[in-house]
Amino acid sequence: MSAATTSAVLGRRTCAVLAAGSAGLHGFMAAHAGTLAAAVLIVAMACACLYCAWELWSHGTLRSWCVVAVMNLGMVAAHMSLPQHHHGGLGHVAAGPPSTLMTVATTVAVVEAVVAAAVMWRRTRGIEGRLVLERSDQPSLPRGAW
Repeated sequence: MSAATTSAVLGRRTCAVLAAGSAGLHGFMAAHAGTLAAAVLIVAMACACLYCAWELWSHGTLRSWCVVAVMNLGMVAAHMSLPQHHHGGLGHVAAGPPSTLMTVATTVAVVEAVVAAAVMWRRTRGIEGRLVLERSDQPSLPRGAW
């Protein structure tokens, strides 16, 4: 195996370990969920993290990296949309800053999304030229024939 291939495999497997770590963080969050519905949702997110980890560990395709990026951006959006205050009967009371666990989980999700975007950018550089060549090799259909 070449040095470039070895470093690519090591890099994607490191990201797979990060994704598995995200599943662990969700496990800790599920243990502290206030309701059964919240716990089920958090466990579902942990399963999604494990799916991404498996995809990266075993394949590392562009599809895998895209799934990782989309899932992590979704996680960041979900974490950022959580209420930062509680509404009481007569008004609302500030809840304070997010927990350390939530901060770590959001930070890991941002790191994973940035790495996935960088990998996709790097792996797709120059792909448009190859796509044009591949298309020009195939006969084109007359207009309206499809």
